[in-house]
Amino acid sequence: MPPIINRNRENISPLLGLFYRTIHLLENGIKPIYVFDGRPPGQKAPLLAKRAESAGDLHQAGSEQSDGGLKRRILDCQRLLSLLGVPYVEAPSEAEATCAELVKSGLAYGSVTEDMDALPFGSSKLIRNLNAEKKGVVEEYSLPVLLTKLKLTHEQFVDLCILLGCDYCGKIKGLGPTRALQLIQQYKTIEGIQENIDLQKHPLPANWNYQEARHLLLHPQVTNLDTVTLQWAEPDEEGLVQFLVQEKFVKEERIRRRLERMRTAAQEAAAAEPRSPSPEKRQTRLQEFFHAVKSPGKREDEESKSCSSSKKQKTEK
Repeated sequence: MPPIINRNRENISPLLGLFYRTIHLLENGIKPIYVFDGRPPGQKAPLLAKRAESAGDLHQAGSEQSDGGLKRRILDCQRLLSLLGVPYVEAPSEAEATCAELVKSGLAYGSVTEDMDALPFGSSKLIRNLNAEKKGVVEEYSLPVLLTKLKLTHEQFVDLCILLGCDYCGKIKGLGPTRALQLIQQYKTIEGIQENIDLQKHPLPANWNYQEARHLLLHPQVTNLDTVTLQWAEPDEEGLVQFLVQEKFVKEERIRRRLERMRTAAQEAAAAEPRSPSPEKRQTRLQEFFHAVKSPGKREDEESKSCSSSKKQKTEK
C-alpha cells in the first residue's frame, strides 16, 4: 500500500495506522500500553550498522534529516496516544525488555510484538498478529509452557536463543534448532557445549561476546516502574480533530465517524454485559473479535491489558 502523504508532504501513514489500530483495540475492550524504544545497547551496533549498509548510500546521506523526521513522528504518535487517552512508556533501551517488565510486574497481560526477544527478556506471554485486520490468527506464546515442553530453565532458554541467533552477538556455525536444543538439554550451558563439540566442524565466531548478550537478555535495562503511572481516559474528540484534521489534514468525517463507531461498540458491549458476571461466564474480547487462539491456560477478562512495543524504526507497533 502506498504511503499517505498530506498537503505538507508528510507521510502520515504510521500516524493513521496507530489511530485505527488503537481505536480497534479500545472498542474491543483491550487497554493497550505503548512502549517506545530508547537507545539501543552497544552490543546491537554491528547489526544496526549492517542494516544501515544494506539500506545504501542514500540512507546514509540523509541520516541526519531522517533522524529529525523520526523524532517528529515519534512525538506525533505520543501526542496522538495522549489524545486517545492511552498511556505510553519511554524505555531507556529495548522496548521489548520494558514490555517484559510490565508483564512480570502484573501491570500488563502480555507483550504484543512481532519480536520474539520478548520471551528471553522474560515476558510470560507473547502475542503476535494482533492488528486491525480480522483475517489473520492471533498467536499467543506462553513462556512457562514453552520452558516446560523444552525441559529448560529460563537461563538455558536464553542460551538456546543465543545459539540460534540474536541481535547482540554472532552464533556458532552449523548448529540448527534441533541440534542446538539437544546440546543445551545435554550440556546445560554454552560453556558446556563449547567443551564438548567439534570446534573444527562448528567454529566459534571471532570475539564472541555471548556472555554480554546473555547478561543483556537476563538483566536488561528497563524503565523503573515506580516512576510509571498508567491511566486510561476517554478520547478527546475535539483534540483529535484539531490534531488530525487541522494540523495533519485528514478528512474530518473519517475521524468523527470512526470515533462514533467506537462509542457505539462500547455502549453495545456495556448493555450486553451482566452487572456481576461470574468469572467462568466472562469472555475475553480477544476471543470474541479475533479468530480463536491456540493457547493453554485461561484468558484474561474483557478488561485485559496488553503491552505494545513501539519500535522507533516504525513509530508504531
